[in-house]
Amino acid sequence: MIIRVLDVETSGLDPAVDEVIEIGFYDIYGGLLDPGSIRQSFVRPARAIPAVASAVHHITDADVKDAPTWADAWRMLIQTRDDGEELKFAAHMASFERRWLDPLIKADFICTWKAALRQWPDLESHSLQAIRYALKLAADPVLAMPPHRAGPDAYLCGVLLLELLKHQTVETLVAWSAEPAVFTKFDFGKFNGQPLSAADDGFLNWMLGKDFSEDWLWNVRRELARRAGAAEQAKADARKAYLDRAAEALPRTASVADLEAWYGDQAAERSKHGFVPGTDEYDVLVGACAARKKALLESGQPKFEPAGAPS
Repeated sequence: MIIRVLDVETSGLDPAVDEVIEIGFYDIYGGLLDPGSIRQSFVRPARAIPAVASAVHHITDADVKDAPTWADAWRMLIQTRDDGEELKFAAHMASFERRWLDPLIKADFICTWKAALRQWPDLESHSLQAIRYALKLAADPVLAMPPHRAGPDAYLCGVLLLELLKHQTVETLVAWSAEPAVFTKFDFGKFNGQPLSAADDGFLNWMLGKDFSEDWLWNVRRELARRAGAAEQAKADARKAYLDRAAEALPRTASVADLEAWYGDQAAERSKHGFVPGTDEYDVLVGACAARKKALLESGQPKFEPAGAPS
């Protein structure tokens, strides 16, 4: 199996109007990153490269004027030494590359950004260069520079992928990459740097009505579901704790009158914890009271039944 770690540089962010202007990749084969596998090529777009794009990667129209077009250049991405070789792809924030590649290539992708979010959730940033320095990756400084160029970024992504493979299998990384990105903290707004649990329900519901990424909306819905589940669990725990207290109190009732007085005094607590007819907890409580009443009567205690007492 070959994992082809790739990067593309483009003239913008919208594949409907913007074009790939550089591609580069390295191969990971047999668990090793092969420096000799590098392929890198400029790609000649149909339109001039906007200055704002050149300001990021410093690729200009002069650089690409003699390069192959995308219709020809993309094919290098699927060429292998052996036609039967299994080929998987990897990229950092792979959803960006896939905007241009999905119509052409059908294969498993590993997104090292999504994988790093799960493997090292507490990093200050999960950008490729930030991870490089945070984890002190053993990257060749010559091959890794300059940033925002297809070859160096593909190389550094490959180094990161090798680090990830020390902790997870290829299958796990592919599975993580197919799922939404998992965020554990905010990187914007008034809760910047804080965990999702720090935000109030109002803020999270506000996010659901705004134009956030699908990854963020999925995380918000997951956090709200977690809270709903936690609230239900807290209620269940409280009901169980009440039943435990009742189990301790019932044997201390010395007469039917004591039992019925205790039951009457507990009306507010029963209501608070949702002990109403038709619930399992209600049936358990009433059954325990009835059993205690029967035991008291059989022991010769006087019968005393005020209205509303358990039967």
